[in-house]
Amino acid sequence: MDKLLFKRILIGLLSVLILAYLVYLFFGANFSKSVETEDAVFNKISDTIYSNGFIIRDESYVSNSMSGVLSYNVSDGEDVSAGQNIADIYKNETDAVYRQKIHSIDNQIKKLKELSDSYHKDSVSLEAADSQIANNIYSFLYDVNLGKLSEAKSYNDELLLSICERQMITGEAKEFSAKIESLKTERDNLCDNCSESIGAVAANKAGYFITKPDGYEESVNLKKLNKLYPNSLKKLSKKTVFSNIVGKVVTSPQWYIACEVTADDTVNLAKLQNSGETIYVMIPSVTSEKLPVKIHMINQKSKKDSAVLILSCDYMNSHIASARKENIEISTVTYSGLKVSKRAIHENYVTKETEDKEGNIKVKKKKVQGVYVQHGSELIFKQIYITYSGSDYVLCNPTPPEGILFNGKTVELYDRVVIKGDNLYDGKIIK
Repeated sequence: MDKLLFKRILIGLLSVLILAYLVYLFFGANFSKSVETEDAVFNKISDTIYSNGFIIRDESYVSNSMSGVLSYNVSDGEDVSAGQNIADIYKNETDAVYRQKIHSIDNQIKKLKELSDSYHKDSVSLEAADSQIANNIYSFLYDVNLGKLSEAKSYNDELLLSICERQMITGEAKEFSAKIESLKTERDNLCDNCSESIGAVAANKAGYFITKPDGYEESVNLKKLNKLYPNSLKKLSKKTVFSNIVGKVVTSPQWYIACEVTADDTVNLAKLQNSGETIYVMIPSVTSEKLPVKIHMINQKSKKDSAVLILSCDYMNSHIASARKENIEISTVTYSGLKVSKRAIHENYVTKETEDKEGNIKVKKKKVQGVYVQHGSELIFKQIYITYSGSDYVLCNPTPPEGILFNGKTVELYDRVVIKGDNLYDGKIIK
């Protein structure tokens, strides 16, 4: 190989290397190997106050002067009318137990007859029946976990009836005459071995009946709720429930929660009270539902002192009717918006075009807070309007008030927001 050919080959190789290096520099400056993104999704969060709640109800004792064993005819939390027979009295426990079984069988027969008489195959969906079965199982397990076995039994009966309803929907059963006859036979056998009652107990007032008073029924005068302050709330104590008391009636569906809150908490609570806004309370040991409540009053001696917050509610069930001292969670101000990681937030310039009186187009720019959004293979910088800031994320309003955004563009639902990447800028091309 002569020297001239060698030089040409060497120059060619060097040219290729230089060209490759230039291409590397170009693509290294204008293309990113990868970015990590996260979809902007809608989220809600509430400011929450945690406290110990004391439940106050309008309650009236039900008493009994006769000796014997009681067999209740109504369940906890059930509606009763004034003068209604709520319990029968028997000479011995065996008779009382048999009567309870007879009462349960009567309810089952009634429900099965109603189910057979009113059922139309096209009127109830299989999904609705399955949902009812699931709800009854959940409620049954919830009561068992709380040790409320009498309440759990009622859900057990409802579960059996829900399963029967499902069998009718699927065609596994068309009617329950055989089951009803079997229950009637069982009932007759129990009646043959059970003596009649020797007396009865009637409800003195209308309302929700509860079998077990707890001694706090008369600890707070409903007419003096405005006198309840932190010190007096802490001093509330039980009173002796005498043996002749066999239950109580919650005479009003409206009830109250009293709890201590800090002086700082009262600032926002007072605003909510003035607006009449509904807020929500969770009582985890009682129910999985969020209870809608109103701020009834805030008892505070001075702005520096803690206060007693009194909430009112008109939602009632058997669990609430028997609850008293419970841990509560009060959700006050609720924030909503698109959830964006704080790692995604940057500062950069955004531009907008304006036209003067002479029709000349001018470009204005402003440095704002925003995020980079992947649009195809390009990054776009969008301004954000933060409505809530958490520990590692923010909530952004996708439709902020007019005049907030410099050029009217902001992050949108399901935007692919960049949370990790190097050398980010508006218009950058990525792989």
